Order: sequence, then structure tokens, then C-alpha cells
Amino acid sequence: SSGINAEYGELYFPKLMWLRYNVWIPLYPIGILCEAYLVYQCIGLVAESGRLTVSLPNRLNVAFDFSSFLKIYLAATSIGGVILMKHMGSQRTKALKKLAKFKQMEDIYHKEKDLINIRKKKESKKAK
Repeated sequence: SSGINAEYGELYFPKLMWLRYNVWIPLYPIGILCEAYLVYQCIGLVAESGRLTVSLPNRLNVAFDFSSFLKIYLAATSIGGVILMKHMGSQRTKALKKLAKFKQMEDIYHKEKDLINIRKKKESKKAK
């Protein structure tokens, strides 16, 4: 079931929580790989065309090679992707432990409720 957890005062939707902390597993790597592939494809085109590249001499006396920037960005995306995936994995572990605790508390509640109902039935049979 779902609802508000009285002890923590938090909303508790186990299916939605499970979905939130599991859907990223296939989606993040796909997104990172697609972005890396597109950047890799652009490096050659940018190097060939010289687009967004500033060469010397110019008024500001600054040079900028956009294809080199894309290479650095590609490396940073790869390293950042690994760091992000590790962080998301640790967040997932914490959240699913919390979900298991909520589930355990919910199970205890339902068992207690069942015991109370059984006692009431026994008492009503004794009263008759």
C-alpha cells in the first residue's frame, strides 16, 4: 500500500520509489553514450570546417580551438559519467534500504492488525 508513513511523516509510494531509483540504470548510460557519440562525430566536422574556432592574430589576442575543447569535453563526460553512476548507485542503495524498512514496518502493522481481528473474533465467539 502507499500513503503517509506516520513515524517519519513522509509520503510512501513504494512502486514509484522503486521506479525512481531503478529506471536511471539503463537510461543514464544510454544518454551518456549518445552524447559522447554525438560529440565524437562533431570533432572531425569542427576540425575540418574550423567553425567556432578563433585563431591568432585577432583583436583580443586569444586563440580557441573548438575541436580541442570537444576532445576535452568528451574526456570529462566519460569521467563525469562514471562518477555520476557511482553516486546514483549509492543513492539507490540508501533509498532501497529505506524502502525495505518501510515495507518491514508495513508488514508488522498488517500482522498486528490481523492479530487484533483474530482476537476480536475469538472474543465475540466467547461472548455468544
